[in-house]
Amino acid sequence: MKRFRELVAKVQDRFPDDDFFADFEKSCQLEPFKKKHYRSYNDALMALDNESWNILREKAIEHFKDERDGQRKQSFFNQLNESFAYRHLLHRGFENVRFIKEGKKKSPDISYIDRGTESYCEVKTVGVSDDEINRRSSHRAYDGGVYFNLSTGFQNKLGADINRAWEQIHSLGENGLVFILVRFDDMVLDHYGRYRKQLTEFCRKRGFENLIIKIGHRGNKRIRI
Repeated sequence: MKRFRELVAKVQDRFPDDDFFADFEKSCQLEPFKKKHYRSYNDALMALDNESWNILREKAIEHFKDERDGQRKQSFFNQLNESFAYRHLLHRGFENVRFIKEGKKKSPDISYIDRGTESYCEVKTVGVSDDEINRRSSHRAYDGGVYFNLSTGFQNKLGADINRAWEQIHSLGENGLVFILVRFDDMVLDHYGRYRKQLTEFCRKRGFENLIIKIGHRGNKRIRI
């Protein structure tokens, strides 16, 4: 895990009093799931060119202290999720895929060339809901029916993020795509087949296009609109 280890070392150097990556190597040996979790990020990070790696690494570190109640380091990992979009663009055969440095003005995350046309990609992450965070921390049993359908709140959040992403893309140009990484409350994906249909219908009703929805950071489940 060359690049992820490099990232951890730089985080520890920048924030020596933060315990999130304490005993990183030992915990990876003792917890195989955690190692797979970090390895999935490393595999995507390894696809980045050196300049893009430097930009994304520094962006992630800058957001390391931004946290959400119930989900430590969410913003840090949200930045790293941009590496999955970068790798996707490479696999699609686009040319000159590069990260864009953050500035004062909101802009897309990645630039690329699509059949000779300068294009842009903005990456968003839709995480689990506040309700799910509360359920997981309550240590109480609850009705699994809450996962049967995607909530109105989830769909509104997704729609707002897609609209914001296009605003950022259009700040630099007309062409591009939006890449969304989604983590459902239903973490075991028992209802994924239904979710896929609901998301496809939702996007078509809203008129969304040139959209990639990646389901979680591991595996190859994705929806292309």
